[in-house]
Amino acid sequence: MHLSVLKLWNFRKYCEGPNGEPGLVVHFHEGVNVLIGENDSGKTAIVDAVRYALKTQSGEYIQFDDKDFYQDINGNRKDEFKIECVFDGLNEQDSGLFWEWLSWNDEKTKYLLKVWLYAKRKDNVIIPSFSAGIDGQTDRMDSEARELLKVVYFKPLRDALTDMTHGYKSRLAQILGAHELFKTQKDEQGNSTKHKLESDYENLKNTIENYFKDGGNGGVITGEINRFLKEHFLLNGDPRNAQIKLTGGELAEILRLLDLIMEGNKSGLGTLNLLCIAAEMLLFNNQKKGLKLALVEELEAHLHPQYQLRLIDYISSQQNNEQFILSTHSITLASKIRLENLIVLKDKEAYPMASSYTMMTPADYKFLERFLDATKANLFFAKGLIMVEGDAENLLIPAIAELMDKHLHKHGVSIVNVGSTAYKRYVNIFKRKDGKSFDMPISVVSDLDERALEYYDDNCKDRKTPEYWLKDLVLQDLKAITEEVDYDSMASTFSSLTAFENDVRAHKTANFAPVGETINRLKAVLTEDKKTKLNEAVLSIIREEKSKRLKKEINIGKTEIYLSKDWTLEYEIAGSGLYRLLDMAIKLAQIEKKFPDYELTDERLLELWGKVKEEYPDDHLPSREESYKIFAPLNDGTVSKAITAQYMAGMIAGELPPVKGNDDIKEKVKGIIENDERLNYIKKAIEHVTA
Repeated sequence: MHLSVLKLWNFRKYCEGPNGEPGLVVHFHEGVNVLIGENDSGKTAIVDAVRYALKTQSGEYIQFDDKDFYQDINGNRKDEFKIECVFDGLNEQDSGLFWEWLSWNDEKTKYLLKVWLYAKRKDNVIIPSFSAGIDGQTDRMDSEARELLKVVYFKPLRDALTDMTHGYKSRLAQILGAHELFKTQKDEQGNSTKHKLESDYENLKNTIENYFKDGGNGGVITGEINRFLKEHFLLNGDPRNAQIKLTGGELAEILRLLDLIMEGNKSGLGTLNLLCIAAEMLLFNNQKKGLKLALVEELEAHLHPQYQLRLIDYISSQQNNEQFILSTHSITLASKIRLENLIVLKDKEAYPMASSYTMMTPADYKFLERFLDATKANLFFAKGLIMVEGDAENLLIPAIAELMDKHLHKHGVSIVNVGSTAYKRYVNIFKRKDGKSFDMPISVVSDLDERALEYYDDNCKDRKTPEYWLKDLVLQDLKAITEEVDYDSMASTFSSLTAFENDVRAHKTANFAPVGETINRLKAVLTEDKKTKLNEAVLSIIREEKSKRLKKEINIGKTEIYLSKDWTLEYEIAGSGLYRLLDMAIKLAQIEKKFPDYELTDERLLELWGKVKEEYPDDHLPSREESYKIFAPLNDGTVSKAITAQYMAGMIAGELPPVKGNDDIKEKVKGIIENDERLNYIKKAIEHVTA
C-alpha cells in the first residue's frame, strides 16, 4: 500500500476553498516522490502534514502550534484544520489489517483506506482527533492499526553529531528503541521479560560495584571518600556510606549510552550524516507490514554531490512496495531524478510531473531526462524563467538586464540555455492535462533564423543561392505528392527501376503512382507562375509568417516567445546601435584565438576601440551590407560566439573599456538597449519575467 492523495484544509498556508474544497491536493505514486520548489513553496508543510496525521515509528513528540492554522491577510487565524490521507494499492494482507475502515474508489473497483486528522483551537488549547473509514461515516482507529501507518522521518538540518552521540537526546537511542529487536518481550504467562542487554548490563553493574567495594581494588577509593565524609562533613552517628556504581539499567537508559561511529578520529559532517541516514534506514527496513513510507527533508544536507547521487540511486532502486517522499533544494538531485518522480510546488499548487498529469510525450520525457542537467534543473526553483538557445543570449541577457536595472537574481529569475531550438520540449514541462498552468512568467528568447539576403549574395563557395520562394499552397501540393512514396521500401536493393516500382506498388493502394510518374507530377507543380523571386520584400513576408507560426506554438499561461527581427541575436546587434561594441568583441575573440598569451591591457583595449571608431565614426548607422560584414566571422564559425559574447557582456556590464569608467558611453549603451528596434525583443523578454 502507498499514500496516494494528501488533502489539506486550513493547514499552514493552505486555506479551505469557498465551497469547502481543500486548499491543497497532492497526488503521490509508489516509489520515489520528490517535492521541489523555491523557499516557502510548501515542501515542509506537506511533509509535516503527513507526519502529524500518521505519526513516526521513532515516536517523536508532536506538538501542535497556533501557526499550524491558516492565517488570512488580516491576521485572523482559523480555529480548525483538517488533513486527509488516502491510501491505494492495498494487497490482501493490507485489506485484512484495515478491514474495518476500508472504502471503495469511485469506480467501485478497488479498496481505499482514508484517514483524517482534525485539530481545533479552544480556549488556547489545541485538541486533535483522528478517525478513519468512509466519508461521513468515520470511526476511531485502534492503536494497533495506527501503529501500522507510522512513517519513518528524516528531519531537516540533521545534527548528525548530536543524533548519533550518547545522551538524553540521542536520536540513535530513539531509532534502536523502535526496532523490533528492542521491543518488549513477554513470557508464556504474559509477563514482561528482561532484554539480554539489561541482563548483561546488570552483570556489568555488579562487577563494577564489587570492584569499588571494600574487597575490590577500587575499595581504597571508596574508603577514602567515606573517611572524608565521616570525619569532616557528616554529623556524628550518620550511618550512610558513599558508593561508586553504574546507575540505571532499563533498556532505554542503556541505549542512550551508545554512540554510532565510523572511525576513531572525529568524522566530518558529511560522513556523520551518512551514518545518521543509515541508522534511520533501520526503522524503514524494520516495517514488515502495513505502510512502508519514509519522509526525508533536505536529503542533500551536509552531503557532497557525489554522496547525494549515491543516495538517490539507492532510493530509486528500491522496489519492495516502498514509498519515499523527499524534499530538496538541490539542483543536482533535481537533474538526476526521473522527471516523472518530481512534484513541483508553485504558489499554493502542487504539480506532479508524471505522464498522467502533463502534456509531455514519451519522447519529451526521454529527451529531458537525457539533457536536464544541473544547470537547466534550476527552472524548477525559479520565480521567473528565460529560455535561450545559445551561449550569446546566456551571457548577454544578464548584462543587459543589469543595465536596465532589472537584475535577474534579485527577481529570482533563472536563465536556462537549452542549447538549440528544443525549447518546445522544455515548455511542454509546464503544460497540464487539467488546464492549470505554472503561475510563473516564462520568456522564450529565440532566433527567427531567416538568413539575410546578403548571406545568399556572399561569394563564399559553399553558399547555395535560392533563386525562388515557393508559396505555401505549392508546398502543400508537394507534400501531398511525396507522401505517396513508401520510403520504407527504399531500404531494399533492386536490380531496376521497374522492380522497385513493382515492389512499392505491392505495398500501396491502386491509386499509388509509380516513382517516374510522381517525379513528373512534381515537375508539373513547379511552374514558373508559382515561383516568386527571392528579394528583401519576400524575406519580410517569410519572416512575418514564421514569426506568427512560432508565437502560436508557444501559447500557455504566462509563457511568451520573443523572436529576433531577422536572423540571430548577433546579427540583430550588428544592425543595432551596439554594432561597434560587437565589432570590437569579434576582434578581441580573433586576437585571443590567434595569440592566446596576448595580454589585453586597458591601454590596448582603448587603442583597439580607436581603430573601430576610425572604421565606423560616431553617429554612423550601419547599412545591411556593413551589418553582414561585421556578423560574417560569427556566421562562418571562424570566431567563437561564446568568447565574443563574453567580451561584449563585459563591455555592456562596464567591466571592460571602452565602457569601463566612461559614464557617457554607458548611458548611451543603456539608451540603445531601451530604444533600439532590433533589441526590443530582448528588452521585452526581460521585462516580462521581472514585472
